[in-house]
Amino acid sequence: MSDLPTQIAETKEICSGELRSAPLAEISEQLAQTSAATSDSVSIVRTLAHSQNRPADLAKLAGEIKLKSEIASGGLQRALLLRAALVSLEKLVDLPVDPSVKKLICEEFQFFAKPSAREIVLFAPEKYPFHAFCKIATLERFPAGQFHWEISGFPRSWLLKIPPASLPRVLYFLGAELGGFAPCFVPHVSTRRKNPYFLPEKESDKSWFRIAASARLWPGIRGLVASSWLHSPDTFRVSPHLAFINKPFVESGGLVTTMGKADESSGYLSRNSQRKELYQTGKFKPTLGLVLWSRKQMIQWAQAHPEFSETGRS
Repeated sequence: MSDLPTQIAETKEICSGELRSAPLAEISEQLAQTSAATSDSVSIVRTLAHSQNRPADLAKLAGEIKLKSEIASGGLQRALLLRAALVSLEKLVDLPVDPSVKKLICEEFQFFAKPSAREIVLFAPEKYPFHAFCKIATLERFPAGQFHWEISGFPRSWLLKIPPASLPRVLYFLGAELGGFAPCFVPHVSTRRKNPYFLPEKESDKSWFRIAASARLWPGIRGLVASSWLHSPDTFRVSPHLAFINKPFVESGGLVTTMGKADESSGYLSRNSQRKELYQTGKFKPTLGLVLWSRKQMIQWAQAHPEFSETGRS
């Protein structure tokens, strides 16, 4: 694998070259005429990332630059992402994350430039992947392989969802271990996995390593906060093969508990007939898992597992 400066230079050339070539050249030119500078694309993409109605916002922009048909093809979305990516690449060297994450960011930007024909659907404005791409392009979401992360915190409203028996432990951990509610890393499952229905243990461990190693570099980060049915002990009772997902937290003394019922649309029934059958018979009652992992625990776990690093040492 090439070193980071070389990869950044290669990524700049790939992204710029795609913006100079058909079909994105005309779109990029129109955007340049609409915006005073490329950095305006960063503002547009950041607004789209947080928009409550991305299709409508994109349609409005497409109308302004007279390229409405380019939304369906993904051209407008990709042009915006690439223009924002070029700005973000200038900040990449100094970004306080593990070097492996910087290389993964470059790979994401190169994907914006060269998606396969079957992957164009991921740029549909109403789809979650495009939402994630907008955040990656503006360095608000960071790829770590199987998992990504963003910077947020522990919403105080969650305290009302925690079982009373677990609440004292959670409050103690928030105060003594995290030292507050925010800022924290918040993980998400990657939107571009080779197999969206399979989570390999080795890839999971490598992702947690990249996230934990980045916590050491990011000033002020208190730790990690995660909430998903994938982290729930109730899930592992019926799907013990997934218990490895919480292994780093358990190994290093993090807190794992539950936080109320998991929504049926969250995916715990997808592609698993056993869980579905147990759910239908009342033997599986899915809950949201809650994970709290302190900065100190993250750093210590990463130092104890150099085998997951790119170089074999932390």
